[in-house]
Amino acid sequence: MSQKFCTLITEHGAALLANATALGVPLKLTKMGVGDGNSDATTPNATQTRLIHEVFKAQINTLTTDANNPNQIIAELIIPEHHGGWFINEIGLYDENNILVAVGNCPATYKPQLPEGCGRTQVIRMIVAVDNASVVELKIDPAVVLASRQYVDNLIINKLAIHEKSTNHPNATTSSKGFVQLNSATNSTIESQAATPKAVHDTFEYVRFTDQKAQSAYDHASAAHNRIDPIVDKFHMSEFESQVYSGDKRYIFVVRNDGIAGVYNTYKNEFSWFFNHDGWCGGFIDAWRVGGLDQFVKDRVLPVGIPQPWPSDHLPAGWFECNGSPFNVNRFPKLAAVYPWGTLPDLRGLFIRGKDNGRGLDPNRGILSYQDDAIRNIWGNVWPISETFGQNGGTGDGAFSFFDVRASGTPTKVDWGPAGGFSFDASRVVPVSHDNHPRNVAFIYIVKAE
Repeated sequence: MSQKFCTLITEHGAALLANATALGVPLKLTKMGVGDGNSDATTPNATQTRLIHEVFKAQINTLTTDANNPNQIIAELIIPEHHGGWFINEIGLYDENNILVAVGNCPATYKPQLPEGCGRTQVIRMIVAVDNASVVELKIDPAVVLASRQYVDNLIINKLAIHEKSTNHPNATTSSKGFVQLNSATNSTIESQAATPKAVHDTFEYVRFTDQKAQSAYDHASAAHNRIDPIVDKFHMSEFESQVYSGDKRYIFVVRNDGIAGVYNTYKNEFSWFFNHDGWCGGFIDAWRVGGLDQFVKDRVLPVGIPQPWPSDHLPAGWFECNGSPFNVNRFPKLAAVYPWGTLPDLRGLFIRGKDNGRGLDPNRGILSYQDDAIRNIWGNVWPISETFGQNGGTGDGAFSFFDVRASGTPTKVDWGPAGGFSFDASRVVPVSHDNHPRNVAFIYIVKAE
């Protein structure tokens, strides 16, 4: 199997590396870029001076030598989560003068952005083989690069290893410095251990709770009488239901003996919201209170890319006709996720048929494959009605013979001519057309674009 994805040093890059080796002046690499290749897969070419369609370029985060191959350098680029909305098909590596030193391709990868409802930080690594890795140097602006998780993990591991070698200290006592063990107990009498923040917090809360408990008992006793009268005034109970009124008597909280509980609007004589005995919740809310309701419904009622029949020649906003037309995969990334080749299916004058998928009714079909019209084979025999069939037109005297060929039980006239042939016209029995089709109604197939 031939190699599909690779990285090449460009002709300009090879010249710069040769010059760096000869003069002993390091080649300084500064930036990496990615492109979508105009929505197509790309093949690296050493004559390239730029990417086919670059969509993002930024400072290189790290430039390291492969631990298993000292002649390979690994450049790393981090694309923040707020950048995206395009596919990544090609990668480029630049020096401090913005000259393309190396170019590569990769499997098509979609980079989302936050407004689409999904965001991620993308790490791109590019491996370049050189004759002498020591002549390549990373030149960065520390203020603009981002640290990858692997970089941070390695840094922490190295720092911990260094710290571990320098922590040969004695244990602390009440009279000398040193390491001390922590203790979260609130009743400990050990003087060689220190209290944790949890122990201090629990002790403080215990003291505060004891003080508040005494105060609360007094408050409850003094306020009990003031609360009794309003509650009695607002509460009503009958055999059918219990009610608690609001201050303006407009709303009533109702608990009925049939299992329904909710808020009843006395002005509209209806429940504003309720729970029934099955746990079902119902109610009303003003549409203007629901921010982004139109977009919420648009995003969740029907996924992008599903063909839908539409009963008008005027398409709704945000929808495309399924007529085989190309579309911009960068402008409509959700539609491109369904049709990544950037072309809509052409469903004009066609029916949609379920893919056989191994059942055997319509075998050897690929997804979105086209199938022309066809009918099952019709065959049979024609027999003469007399021994003089075919002589001088079938009767011996130049006259015509007649046959009855029946379709669905209805006689159909067949004329046998002097030349020994016959004619058959199915339109005398059934409706005919330029193709085979069942009864149908014409709709326009459309897809949601975003």
